[in-house]
Amino acid sequence: MKPLQHAQISAKKYGGSWSDYIELHSFLDSSKATCAHFKHRFLLHHAEGIELAVRLFGDQIINSKGQTIPIRQVLTDHLIEDVGKIVSIEDWANSLMPKLDTSFYKFLAKKREQIENDLIKGERALFRAFSLQEKDISEINNFLRFPLQNSTNPIALLFSHNSFSIFLAEKIFGYALVKNGEGRNSKQIVATREVFERLIYLRMKAIFSPADIIARTAEADWMRGKYAKKAANNTAD
Repeated sequence: MKPLQHAQISAKKYGGSWSDYIELHSFLDSSKATCAHFKHRFLLHHAEGIELAVRLFGDQIINSKGQTIPIRQVLTDHLIEDVGKIVSIEDWANSLMPKLDTSFYKFLAKKREQIENDLIKGERALFRAFSLQEKDISEINNFLRFPLQNSTNPIALLFSHNSFSIFLAEKIFGYALVKNGEGRNSKQIVATREVFERLIYLRMKAIFSPADIIARTAEADWMRGKYAKKAANNTAD
């Protein structure tokens, strides 16, 4: 289903025009620009993706009829319309990588342990080189670790450590970060994209594209939306 179709359904359900909702649905579907495969949905089609949308757009919108509409509900509908249920990063991770004995799983498990225990060699030096403020360093780490909060599967690491997440970071943090300088240098800036590119590469020794990840992982019927129509009908009832 395309963003416009989702937006038309939202307008019918909540009132107003499709244009009131199109930006929300386009955001959740923006990952398709990275790879024209149904598994692109792993990047944002989950409860955590909805929370990212709330961070960007706020808790609610006011549609063209003056009605206050909760964003979480609009995008929850989107998930049901696409995959037939409310899923989390944990659901995606377990279905994408059900086998625990693969070399890729073991690689990710090692990387996750290093990242969670701050054992990545050169990471603090990289932050110092960029002269980032401590609050920005903390927020960057929180953003990259958000998929790990609700999933024990090592592949959860790839939900934020990939090429798409670099552009998503620009939406969250803006195009530039202010350096922690003094005097005349206090207003110097550094590109958000450069920080995330360098950091992800340092951690993963590569910047995986969504297509790379999709090619290395398994699939399940629910991902392609096999049960979505039935679930959407049940919700409508």
